[in-house]
Parts: sequence; structure tokens; C-alpha cells
Amino acid sequence: MINLKKIKFYKTKTILNSKGNIIKFMKKSDKNFLNFGEVYFTWVKKNYLKGWKFHKKMHMNLTVPVGKIKFIFYDKKTNKKIVFNLSNKKSGTLYVPPKIWFAFQNIDKKKDSLLVNFSNIIHDKNETINKDFEEI
Repeated sequence: MINLKKIKFYKTKTILNSKGNIIKFMKKSDKNFLNFGEVYFTWVKKNYLKGWKFHKKMHMNLTVPVGKIKFIFYDKKTNKKIVFNLSNKKSGTLYVPPKIWFAFQNIDKKKDSLLVNFSNIIHDKNETINKDFEEI
């Protein structure tokens, strides 16, 4: 079983520009780049919680370009949880290997938040296990 210590935060590079800043999310020379499967975006409604999710194979690289999202990661083997917040103000990439239960919640008090996942494989519903938040 993979433990929670394998989750890593990588600060992203921001290039200041008077017309609008540029934030570098992922390049193939990054340590957390394994392969390209797909990139997808999901809006998380204000105060809404999604989870629990468990990917059997997918490695995720998560970022939040709009709003603020709290991530909760859970290791069933050790019964430990870690919490991590990402936002457009705390810009970075959160690398999450497979076989870790996680949930996430929009904690922006004013608006919906946008989550981006750059994954190593294409999403497959048979590769994912979902549970209601109360189950864990």
C-alpha cells in the first residue's frame, strides 16, 4: 500500500506580465510527469464536498487556478489523514499517486472553484472506486 508521504507539493513558476501573469503548471521534464493520459477540469460548487475517491492506477497532478479547495487524503492501513489546501493564491501542483483515498471541498466563501487534473492515464470508471464521505 502506498502511504501518504508519497504525496508531494511542487511550487509552480509564475512569470509576471503586465497584461496578465503566466503560471507554468506542467512540463515533461518535471519530476512528477510520468506520462500523458489526459487533462480535465472540474468545477466544485461553493461549500460542496466531493469524495471519497480511490484510483487504482491513476497518478494525478492537481492544481487550482480559480478559488480555493481543501483536499483530505486518507490511508486506511495507518488510519491517518492529511489535509492540504490549494488555491490561486497558493499556486502549485499537488502530485498524488494511486491507491490513496481522497476527498475535496470548495472552501472559497464567494465563488465556485476550479480543479485541474493532469493525469498519466485516461479516466476509466472501472479504475476508480467511489464512496460517500460518511463511509470513511
